[in-house]
Amino acid sequence: MAVIIFFLMMIISVGYFLYEVTLRYRFTKLGRQDNRYDRPWERWKYFFANVIMQKKVREHPLFGLFHLFITFGFLILLVGMPNMITEGLFNTSIHHVWDNFCYLLLKDIFVALIVVGVSGALMRRIFRKPEWLKNNIEAFTILGLILVIALTEVFFHGTRFASGEDLALIKASPLALASSKLFINLNQGAIHKSMTILWWTHFLAVFSLCFMVPRSKHLHLVFAPFNVYWHTLAPKGALNKIQVNGKQGEIFGVNRMEDFTWKQLFDAYSCSKCGRCNEQCPAILSGEALKPKALSGRLRKHIEKRAPLLMKKKKLSGIVKPAAKKQKDKNSGAGKSKNNLAGEVFEPEFIWSCTTCGACMEVCPVSIEHTSKIIDLRRYLILTEGNLRGDLKQIFDGIAEHGNPWGYSRQDVPGWAKELAVPTIYENPEAEYLYYAGCAAAFDETAQKTAAALVKILKAAGVNFAVLGSSDWCCGDTPRRMGNEFLFEKTVHKNISTWNKLGIKKIITTCPHCFNTLQNEYPQYGGEYEIIPHAVFLAGLLREGKLPLNKGFAQAVSYHDPCYLGRYNDLFSFPREVLQAVSGVRLIEMPRSQKNAFCCGAGGGRIWTLPVSSNLIAQNRVKEAISTEAEVIGTGCPFCKMIFSEAIELEGSNKQMQVLDIAEIVALGLLWCGFA
Repeated sequence: MAVIIFFLMMIISVGYFLYEVTLRYRFTKLGRQDNRYDRPWERWKYFFANVIMQKKVREHPLFGLFHLFITFGFLILLVGMPNMITEGLFNTSIHHVWDNFCYLLLKDIFVALIVVGVSGALMRRIFRKPEWLKNNIEAFTILGLILVIALTEVFFHGTRFASGEDLALIKASPLALASSKLFINLNQGAIHKSMTILWWTHFLAVFSLCFMVPRSKHLHLVFAPFNVYWHTLAPKGALNKIQVNGKQGEIFGVNRMEDFTWKQLFDAYSCSKCGRCNEQCPAILSGEALKPKALSGRLRKHIEKRAPLLMKKKKLSGIVKPAAKKQKDKNSGAGKSKNNLAGEVFEPEFIWSCTTCGACMEVCPVSIEHTSKIIDLRRYLILTEGNLRGDLKQIFDGIAEHGNPWGYSRQDVPGWAKELAVPTIYENPEAEYLYYAGCAAAFDETAQKTAAALVKILKAAGVNFAVLGSSDWCCGDTPRRMGNEFLFEKTVHKNISTWNKLGIKKIITTCPHCFNTLQNEYPQYGGEYEIIPHAVFLAGLLREGKLPLNKGFAQAVSYHDPCYLGRYNDLFSFPREVLQAVSGVRLIEMPRSQKNAFCCGAGGGRIWTLPVSSNLIAQNRVKEAISTEAEVIGTGCPFCKMIFSEAIELEGSNKQMQVLDIAEIVALGLLWCGFA
């Protein structure tokens, strides 16, 4: 009878688990196509580093260790569960499992580690809980069940030792042997009764997990390893092209779950709700509306509500045409629930708070791609809804008509270029390098100082370069990050056509947004150039001894890592190398630096749409810079420089800090040694 009851319970619980997991996988396949099966060797390397070695989890060393113990300990126990079934039901064992000394010893060790891991996780949740980690009954219940599974396994084998069974294996199971001391003085009847209770408790806990996991955040145990394998292999700073099928009624961007790709939907079920994204997100940490963890949580709820309806329609019609049916069911259920992702499930403030800094993706241990979802929601609002909030229309018109977000008419040559007698590419067609200064350097005073400084350095080093002059046009970063993919593509095609005609091969940039766009996104459209950020170029000149800096810059500099130079393109050492080459510079790091650097708050188009007085992220970062007591904020991005300069004035600190680009600091040295 016990055998029948056990297998009935196992079939029901495991069957339920498999059904629920498979159903949710089918939900994700309702999304758009996305090839995540290419370059398998790269994927397996990444999988090994982040799943097997748990690289990102270990960035929180103590908790990472607890997680490692629990994860691998449970997998080790899983291997031995079939043997435990046969021991409890048929009083026999599976050869090569029960008598495998290496496995038994490993199992005992990992049971002890599971106990340590669960205890540590519980203590952390109770006594040292980070603000971003949420406690709930579900979390404590699952940790409790894991602990019960581990302990009952040990005690069950302890009762077998106490009853005189498996004695030849005592040396291989020290933990089970120690637990047998609790039962050794009981009579055989009591020992066997304890054995039965422990065995059933063990498997009831296992079956309980089967019912709990599919509808909880712990579904990531199943989905996350696959999600890591399917992580994007595109450059970190690149967005994908918009998907267009050319059919009438096409929806651009994302408003329903089926507008996302299957991988973006898979993300939602892979999220462990660990909160690390919230811990790093500059928006939520500054009191703004965006919560990256909620991006996955709300999307998962939306999928759970909408996917069954789509599958029912598919079953009835035999086909799925989500894009064609969008307008028809756009307002279905209006007044009852939130059906639209853009503007309802995710409020406009939520969508537009994102700086696209990438901090959430950098720390995510399961490779969730937050930023692409935000951009897809923006694309829907801009391209499908035509929701040109605030000054967006003016910004887009300025780029479309004049090639810059300000909407200013282009001069033949920027003022600083005229003053410094910089040749245009038409005047110097043999120039080895094109200096692509970007929009800011043409029209913003603070950015113009950076451009002028770099020009002086290039001249001092004897570099053969030129500028575009009247052909200079926006790179397209602003419209793409703000959701206007069509304007971005128009801009890209215009630039590539112009540059190819001019025979341009090498481009120097002072704007990381320009660098990232040209380096990582122009190749999507055939624009293949050698793009060199000025930090890298300056470091090269210094290494070659082409910039003798006889006098220095005797001030303390706190360097701010621009997101699009550092986190997206891993260029952390070059700007610091440049600063440290200048005699007298005392480099002071902010508490959050390099890959964990806090965003300036200007990215994602916010520099154009959000006044600095309302930009809580910029204010947060400036306070952090001031706390270092440095005299200068150094940076390598015109957007960072622009927003910091204004934020410092608004801060009203008694100690007024300067904001200088690394090129300006180097150029000051050149000025002092006669290279002006």
